[in-house]
Amino acid sequence: MNEYQKMIKESMQNRANLTRKQYKQIKNLYKEAAKDLKIKSDKARKGSLTERWAKDYRKAVKSEIRQVNKILFKQILDNIVKSANLAAGIQLNFFNLVDKKYKLNMSKSFTNMFSKVPNDAVEELIKGNIYKDGRGLSKRIWWTGNKVNGDIDKIIQKGIVEKKSAIELAQDLQTYVNPDMQKEWNWKNVYPGTSKTVDYNAQRLARTSISHAYILSMIKSCEKNPFIEKVRWHSVFAPGRTCPLCKERDGQEYLLADCPLDHPNGLCYQEPLLDDSLENIGSRLNSWAKGGNDPALDDWYDKYGDYFSGN
Repeated sequence: MNEYQKMIKESMQNRANLTRKQYKQIKNLYKEAAKDLKIKSDKARKGSLTERWAKDYRKAVKSEIRQVNKILFKQILDNIVKSANLAAGIQLNFFNLVDKKYKLNMSKSFTNMFSKVPNDAVEELIKGNIYKDGRGLSKRIWWTGNKVNGDIDKIIQKGIVEKKSAIELAQDLQTYVNPDMQKEWNWKNVYPGTSKTVDYNAQRLARTSISHAYILSMIKSCEKNPFIEKVRWHSVFAPGRTCPLCKERDGQEYLLADCPLDHPNGLCYQEPLLDDSLENIGSRLNSWAKGGNDPALDDWYDKYGDYFSGN
């Protein structure tokens, strides 16, 4: 494994760590919300459920979900920025390695070249420009919150119909909101149409956003590397998780402009392919920096010359 491949492996490992960290953050968000709801429900009497109590408790639950969504937006935004930086960091580290080895004295230019890449990738995600439905991050989180609120309404309505006690209904709602609470095997039968895992959609959104931010940033940074034209798709082949499309894509090489985004909840990764060895690339850059003739690098300079000013 050469130094460049090590950079890719380290970046992918950091992305995996980031995804695991986000998973725990979201779990904890909902667990904290469930704790707050338990404090409110402890005040409930063991008598029959009244419409007024149900209405008040519904407001309390939905208020908690609104707070969860506000924090969720900030957490996902922070993590997709980190993911985008990890992807762009591969190419920046590559150029800095070459700069150091071949004494190009161009590290500032390379830093300038890749500094805006992560922000550009994140902006596309936030605005939803890359999706057919045009929904950005805030709208997707709003949809996730609406799904949870819809489930809450179904649980409350059924509790009223079945004349449950206030305590029983509060316990069911806490069970729903707390991702660590074990739901009975027949939960779907008791509350049809509701999610068995409250944080599923939030986890799916966060995992997908981290993945898409990484891919977008990787493509945008590779476009600024004159020695990369393609990426190779790698499927993880996780038991029960790898779909036929991902199996088909495994090992395929895509031009940068044609590289697809991974599907929601995807685990695949893309390897940027250098056209030449590190040694040949370093020698070529060194010769060109000293005035040697290289039309391809001249074109590269014409396109990104603004980043080279001030060296």
